[in-house]
Amino acid sequence: MSTETTPYVRNWALNWVRGSIESYLRGNTPINIVKGRIKRAIESYGVKPEEISTIINLLQIDPSLTIPRELREERARPLLEFIENLEKGEKSG
Repeated sequence: MSTETTPYVRNWALNWVRGSIESYLRGNTPINIVKGRIKRAIESYGVKPEEISTIINLLQIDPSLTIPRELREERARPLLEFIENLEKGEKSG
């Protein structure tokens, strides 16, 4: 864990992760890159796994994404499992 992060940096990290997840859901970013960014945001920027799970769940229902809902759910599943493993303290990815 890093030292205290400012609200600005933490907000930046949340937006970085959100954009990365959205890019993955669209098929533009490999899952391993996104997993690494999620892990980095949690370890270095004070982002909580629950916050990332919330972002993923919100992106699954976001009407502005032009991705079929079934495809979103299919692609989101491994990310949610990865975060669940991080919450349990397991090494994943």
